[in-house]
Amino acid sequence: ESKLLKIEHDIEEHRSKQELSHKEMIAAIQKLERQVAANVSEVYNGNQQNVHASLHELDRDLGCVLYNQYYGSTFSSCKNVPSNVSGTYLIRVKNDSDPFKVYCEQEAFGGGWIVFQYRYDGSLDFYRGWDEFRDGFGDLNKEFWLGLEKMHQITSGRKHELMVELKDFSGNYKYARYNAFEIGTESAKYNLKVLGNYTGTAGNAMYFDKGSKFSTKDQNNDADSTTHCALHQEGAWWHWYCTRANLNGRYMNAEHYKSMRWNYFAHNNQGLSYSRMMIRELE
Repeated sequence: ESKLLKIEHDIEEHRSKQELSHKEMIAAIQKLERQVAANVSEVYNGNQQNVHASLHELDRDLGCVLYNQYYGSTFSSCKNVPSNVSGTYLIRVKNDSDPFKVYCEQEAFGGGWIVFQYRYDGSLDFYRGWDEFRDGFGDLNKEFWLGLEKMHQITSGRKHELMVELKDFSGNYKYARYNAFEIGTESAKYNLKVLGNYTGTAGNAMYFDKGSKFSTKDQNNDADSTTHCALHQEGAWWHWYCTRANLNGRYMNAEHYKSMRWNYFAHNNQGLSYSRMMIRELE
């Protein structure tokens, strides 16, 4: 009897949530109708600036309704999320795998991106060991590293591209884009199995990392066995003979080989203020 009551309660709770989502959608549509009528009036009055501002606000409101409606739902990737609002969503890579949360960037570069590394203020220490880089650390709404195992699961099943966004401490922005990206298994030391062709403005600093195994301060998998680069440069990465892209290095506004750097950004070891790495499923 108690089980039946629980089932009835769960059904009623689900129905209430659905009704609430439906009411929110109806309210948004009604607001759209009112806004369209107002915009027609604005056009007749020649006030184009107010029209654009109103449409932007409306688009944002509808996006928020969709985000609330789909929050808690499970998707195969950020590309399949039917909302243009960036935030955390649940994805399930395979039908028989456990879902996990990711941060989806739904606006920049057309949206549909899974962010796997994000640094912007130095509040999170990235000088960590193998287990943490494997499992992930940080807060998905702040600075974080998603985790090598999740990255392997995501990229091994379907083809993905890579986007790297960078800023220096003067606010200069550059990016690097690769049309293919795949991470190997843990037994292969999460090697950079596939790295496609480069386009962008930041320079191809990851060119020499292709095929390299991932190294951390407590596990040296470098091609150069005489130098433990992750320890020497204080940055876990796909080190070959060290790297020109030390984006997990120390957060510092200084020209130093241990800094969070992308050597081709300014052709030196100057530390950067912002790094965001993300992947998107290809057609």
